[in-house]
Amino acid sequence: MKKKYNLILFSIGLLWLGLYENSLAQDIYLSPLAKIAAGSKKIVSVAFSPDGQWVAVADEKNAVSLRKTTEVNSAVKQITVSGGLVFQSFFELGKKYLLLDKTGKLFIYDTDGFKETESTPFQPGIKEACLDPSGQYLTAFNKENQIEIFDLKVNMTFARVPGQGGIKNVAFLGYDRFGQQLALISNLGDAYAWNPLNQKFLRQLKLKSGEFANSSSVIHSAGANSGGDRFLLGMQEVFIPKGGFSAPTNRLERRNWLLAYDWATGQEAKRIATRYRVDGMAFGPGPGHVAYYSEDSRTINMLNLDKVETSSSVSVDEKPTAISLSGDNQYLAVGTSNGSMYLYEVVRNNPTEIKITKPGLNRNYGEQVVKETSLKIEGEIEGNEKVAKVFINGEAAEFDMVKNFSSQVNLVKGKNRVRVAIQNTQNVTTEKDFYITSEPGSTQSKNATQTEKGKRMALVIGNANYAFGNKLINTVNDASAMTKALKELGFDVISILDGDYEKIKNAVYAFGDRIQDVDVSVFYYAGHGLEVDGTNYLIPVDANIQSALDVKQKAIPLTGVIRTMEFSNDEGLNMIILDACRNNPFPTGKRGGSGLARVQAPSGTLIAYATDPGSTASDGEGTNGLYTGELVKQLQVSQRIEDIFMNTRNAVEKRSNGQQRPWEEARLKGVFYLK
Repeated sequence: MKKKYNLILFSIGLLWLGLYENSLAQDIYLSPLAKIAAGSKKIVSVAFSPDGQWVAVADEKNAVSLRKTTEVNSAVKQITVSGGLVFQSFFELGKKYLLLDKTGKLFIYDTDGFKETESTPFQPGIKEACLDPSGQYLTAFNKENQIEIFDLKVNMTFARVPGQGGIKNVAFLGYDRFGQQLALISNLGDAYAWNPLNQKFLRQLKLKSGEFANSSSVIHSAGANSGGDRFLLGMQEVFIPKGGFSAPTNRLERRNWLLAYDWATGQEAKRIATRYRVDGMAFGPGPGHVAYYSEDSRTINMLNLDKVETSSSVSVDEKPTAISLSGDNQYLAVGTSNGSMYLYEVVRNNPTEIKITKPGLNRNYGEQVVKETSLKIEGEIEGNEKVAKVFINGEAAEFDMVKNFSSQVNLVKGKNRVRVAIQNTQNVTTEKDFYITSEPGSTQSKNATQTEKGKRMALVIGNANYAFGNKLINTVNDASAMTKALKELGFDVISILDGDYEKIKNAVYAFGDRIQDVDVSVFYYAGHGLEVDGTNYLIPVDANIQSALDVKQKAIPLTGVIRTMEFSNDEGLNMIILDACRNNPFPTGKRGGSGLARVQAPSGTLIAYATDPGSTASDGEGTNGLYTGELVKQLQVSQRIEDIFMNTRNAVEKRSNGQQRPWEEARLKGVFYLK
């Protein structure tokens, strides 16, 4: 009987192993880059600059080293935090780096030269801290259960939020994507949310698993995705086993979970059982992945939350104690108990099993330029996996059933994504994406498939009928014209006319959900827009604005839109078009500007403005505003995206006699055509 029992267990083990292996979704890989001695003791914190160029590593002896990710073996700057490190971060696009210690002292360094400034903006006894999405407000939770918000741009305290009694350990402190909600979660699952701009208390929740009766839940780690619409808890649930205690165990049972919650509603969105307790996590890349570790295991797992599949696993030689993902989603760093840091490159849809032999490729986007509009793709499959089928762009490729495959692919003018998918005998699919730019000039082949536009999504907003400000003449017409033009170019368009605050905010959330894995996404806004403290805001029609603070509370920060698009569509092309610099009718005081401020575009993004920084744009004398009227014309011409906006800019400057000067900020990954 015992042999039969062991055979059953062995069979179950094989079944579990097979299910586990099939669950390895091959869409994200962690490729080892380096292991370095980053500290003398346990690593407690790792932070990247937004562009991934810098990484800061802190150990439990409060020694901090700043390193270039391209030269990670040597430290550029060494810092000792005598007051005990609480928080570290880069801000202002990585140009500045800050340290906050337990005594409330703040140290800020320029990454160019490392000039240091010191201040003491907080009361002693800091327990947790965070930055808002704009990098303007440093927020700290202290031992008196009070939240203090410090304005880094004006170097003064912005607000104090009365805390909640009984909070001993904070698992999470952070903002939503718009910086208009601040959440605090204790390690026992008590969650609170405030509006940080007016310190209004919003809600209180109790977060617990509740899977088992009379259980107790403890949160060991927590985080929020960079899109700011979901937070995730690493929770361990402790409960009395069914039937009570029995010898020889006589102990409580434990279950480990990853629980995802919707930020806006506080409702549970996903529940995933994990083998080990989750002690640290880093959200990304994209909205559907999280990297996590357990101190009981030396494995770092990359989990696809939507599919509930492990896409990549790597092992470290020491107990992991800290984890961080770079803002550009290119690097993952893991700190350990022995003071080491493991650095990985995050590789997407690029497994080593698929090798492209023709055309020759490099690791960069958009640099493979060909003249052909029809190209033969050839490749090899490496490794011992038994492959049954190979597809290129959804079509079956020629495959010799060993390792070689090929297929003829039609290219459209501009940047093309080519997706190779291999299907093994267990029906598990592995994909590899690469990009080819076709520049055929005037000798375009008739075989080129010009109708293959890929997935395109747009959110178009036009605000005219303001309840508390000057009404605009042509913005609704502009939005309607842009909607028509984009639909003709194959875009699926969400259109909002005269949107109030809630309608616009909900539309941005919905837009973020729908632009995952699209080729091109466009956000267009026509209406009142203004700048306060260097942050740009889009004004809803119901906003009653009497001060700069009203703008922050009642308007939509552009940073929220940028974060949404960068996070949700981090591999495609993102365009933000702002015909939003009409004269400012709102009393914003000295902290508000009449135009929009310059914003650096994230990688893969183009931001187009109807006029230059600090200036205003014409609402137009005809049916459309001057800028949008010219832009719609250029969208109807087959030309590169850069040329669309250059020709629009030239036409607007000419028609306005130089009074209105559009401009763009672009960091594109290739050559693109919309038509």
